[in-house]
Amino acid sequence: MNRRLQTLSRLGAVVLLAFTGANATAKERYTPAEREVLGVVDALFNAMAKHDVGASRKLILSGAGFMAVNPDGTAQMKRDTDYLDSLAQHKEAFHERIWNPKVLVQGGIAQVWAPYDFHRDGKFSHCGIDSFSLVRSGKDWQVASVSYTVQKLGCAPSPLDKSR
Repeated sequence: MNRRLQTLSRLGAVVLLAFTGANATAKERYTPAEREVLGVVDALFNAMAKHDVGASRKLILSGAGFMAVNPDGTAQMKRDTDYLDSLAQHKEAFHERIWNPKVLVQGGIAQVWAPYDFHRDGKFSHCGIDSFSLVRSGKDWQVASVSYTVQKLGCAPSPLDKSR
């Protein structure tokens, strides 16, 4: 794993643990492998927030799929290139965060499942469930697919922000 991605992974894991209400015992909640995977998810969110296509491209496996399931049950599929093009074109401030992630790691595959909320230009946009599939590509973890539900109404308040 290159030094920058290692740093991003470690920082991401620390930030993510802070967001999940970490305390002295929370560090034991996740194994080192699980923290590494969570760090990649967090690094992807950070790259998205910065509209950093280059950093995003390094974190996403070529050919990865992005599947959004809308409130009416319809699904929209995008490829990694669609996601990266959209990221480059949009200028709004994006902020996505997850909490209480369930993480599974076995060998070179991993799953992260978590509630999320998404903010655009500082305003709540929608919430739902994020499901990330990751694979170990060489020494690095990369996102192989992201599936997520989109819910605009009836979102439970995030434990990360008591103001909503």
